[in-house]
Amino acid sequence: MYFKSIQNVAIDVDGSGNVDKLKNLTAKTKVSDDLLNNAGFYQTIEVVDGERPDHLSQRLYNTSQFHWTFLLLNPQIKNIWDDWPMSSNQLLEYCTNKYQYLAADTDDSLVDKFKIGETVTGGVSGATGTIKEIHVNLGYVTIEKLTGTFTITGEAIQGLTSTDSVNCNFIKSQAYAPHHHVDSSGNWVKRAASGTTPYTYIDYESAVAEQNRNIKVIKPENISDVARKFAAAMSR
Repeated sequence: MYFKSIQNVAIDVDGSGNVDKLKNLTAKTKVSDDLLNNAGFYQTIEVVDGERPDHLSQRLYNTSQFHWTFLLLNPQIKNIWDDWPMSSNQLLEYCTNKYQYLAADTDDSLVDKFKIGETVTGGVSGATGTIKEIHVNLGYVTIEKLTGTFTITGEAIQGLTSTDSVNCNFIKSQAYAPHHHVDSSGNWVKRAASGTTPYTYIDYESAVAEQNRNIKVIKPENISDVARKFAAAMSR
């Protein structure tokens, strides 16, 4: 329904003088602020774990076609791929795809260790990779894998150029590396030998997603009227 409401425009895509009719995706409109800010027209609901926008539309309105209205009422959800609440499995897949480098976590000091761009080798696995980042205060380096498979449960790595080496607690997706550290009260703090806990990228992305779990939705009795007004505005 959303795209059907958008007018076609004639566009010369390649400058050849030939025009194609395409959807005018630059068209912007919104239901009036009075309508969206009127509590009589919307309610706040919790998105069920793993529930997609079309599933939620079906649950609320007995049709999947009003899925686009959730983005209309919730500007914090810019796109459903990054901002929509995810199931635990979806979150893990999202994080491991987003953070594609390996993280080599270590309790050894990384001060003046390794060089960006140098090759490191796993002492047990013989796997090789390129150093991409060195997070001295968080205690890990990121590695772009070249050959072989590093030992997930940890091994020593040594730099080819610097000859520096550290013992690693684990070598796996950066999604499992610390985004920051927290104290017993959950405050962001510097990493310490004791009294702080790593807050991983998975933890961070999960917290961001959970902020969007409670969203505004148009009440079922108002959905047809709101959708009709929106479609009329988009087709002008």
